[in-house]
Amino acid sequence: MSTGLPLLSGPPPFPENGRAEPACRKCNKEFNVIFTRSRRCNHCGYAYCHNCTDFQALMPRGGSESGYDPMSVCAYCIEMLQITAAGKRQLRTLPLSKLKKYAAAYDIRIDHAVEKDDVVDVLVAARGPNGCLSPARENFYRTYSVPDRSTRTRSSGLFSRSASAQPPPPPPRPPRQARPEFARPDLAPDDPPPPPPRNSNTRPQTTPPRPPPRPQAAPRPPPRPQSNSQHQYGHYYRTPQPQPGYDPRYMHPPHPSYHTRPQQSPYGFPGASRSSHNLNTPPPPPPTNARPRAASSHHPNPPPQPTPSLDELVEMPPERVASLSIGALKSILWQNHVTAGMVLEKSDLVKKVNNLIEDEKRERERVRLAQEREDQERVRLQHEMMEAHERAQREREEQRRREEEDQARRQREQEGDSMDVDIDMNEARRVSTPDPVDVPLPASPPTTSSVPKPSPSPPAPASSERSGLCVVCQDEDANIAIVDCGHLCLCRGCCDMVMASSRECPLCRTRIVTEARLLRIFKA
Repeated sequence: MSTGLPLLSGPPPFPENGRAEPACRKCNKEFNVIFTRSRRCNHCGYAYCHNCTDFQALMPRGGSESGYDPMSVCAYCIEMLQITAAGKRQLRTLPLSKLKKYAAAYDIRIDHAVEKDDVVDVLVAARGPNGCLSPARENFYRTYSVPDRSTRTRSSGLFSRSASAQPPPPPPRPPRQARPEFARPDLAPDDPPPPPPRNSNTRPQTTPPRPPPRPQAAPRPPPRPQSNSQHQYGHYYRTPQPQPGYDPRYMHPPHPSYHTRPQQSPYGFPGASRSSHNLNTPPPPPPTNARPRAASSHHPNPPPQPTPSLDELVEMPPERVASLSIGALKSILWQNHVTAGMVLEKSDLVKKVNNLIEDEKRERERVRLAQEREDQERVRLQHEMMEAHERAQREREEQRRREEEDQARRQREQEGDSMDVDIDMNEARRVSTPDPVDVPLPASPPTTSSVPKPSPSPPAPASSERSGLCVVCQDEDANIAIVDCGHLCLCRGCCDMVMASSRECPLCRTRIVTEARLLRIFKA
């Protein structure tokens, strides 16, 4: 976890008993002068073998010398020293159970910590200016938190010692007042917590505890029929009967009857029966509806909400996105091929989802603008085609009108020429018969036909000018990359279609095993 050697606060104190330990405290290997020699840990001060003290930490030099010297520490202490030397970022990467174990080993109170960051802040605040814990916490660790496996029975060998040389058992851990696990602090009991469990060697109490004395002012309740109450609440009054061959030392004490029990509130907290008002009231009846009430208070878990789609996320406000659960946020990133990475906090997931939403909004805005440009281009082309059609129709009408006028003029000229020829022939026939004269017909004027100009070719659509399109549909931008081959060649819709059919890269036919091999690429 740590990149360097952890620091030591100073040399550890010698054991209080002053006797040498016969075996390694960790592996229970017996010490002897020839084969296995002992070596003290420079943090806890106990003796271990050389294999179990094969770790080092930096010890500050004493006197006027400055600097540090590497010293040997045991396998138990190196883990704790690395946590002490770690920073906040490294502590956040550790599991919460390991942080709680470290806090319990050094008697660091983390009862009021709610989040993991609160636990990290408490552990960092417990350090001193030199980066180590206080001497009181280190003494607590040496006294109560260092495991001892050397008290196990060992087989007698050549260098084994007598059983009387074994060290005394470690002192018991000081009791700590446990934090009440109540959701409502106002309902917590005012009485002190129950005593710790007795040692297994002590004989359990076989007589029922004496009830507390009732005040004289309290009226006695009327006697209840014993048969009905015992029949109805038999599991409260039935005392265990000793069976043949059963050791009476392990028999649990009988439960006191209802009339000898102290008053309790309906929630099981005895603190509600100490007021003066409760002393003058009769005891409440047996809780007959306790079990049905507990059963009715249990509500089934609500069904999991479906993961919102990308269309719903685009319309969703940021506050609603931040209120989604961690599972929903991870499912959104998984469905859109976005890797969550080493995300430790919910705020990082919310940030990634917001980046996905912003990228989707930009993509949709770009598609909308491109669609508008294509629509405008299509409308412009339609207008140009309509204008060209109307212009060609006007030219055809003008040409037909000119042709009709030319044809009428030619007919009039032909009729006038034929009348002149008839008059001249009649006059010549009267005078003489001259040689026939060929009268040339007037040449008809060339007909001018206007050829319509070809319409200009429409320009290419704006979408073809863009590069990096999807190789399947050639319509959307390619934003899904295949990790195995590195090809950025699919859009989101075609990616789903490929995963539902061939599951291969459309360029190199590389097999796509799972959707985790697809990566969403965000373009700047």
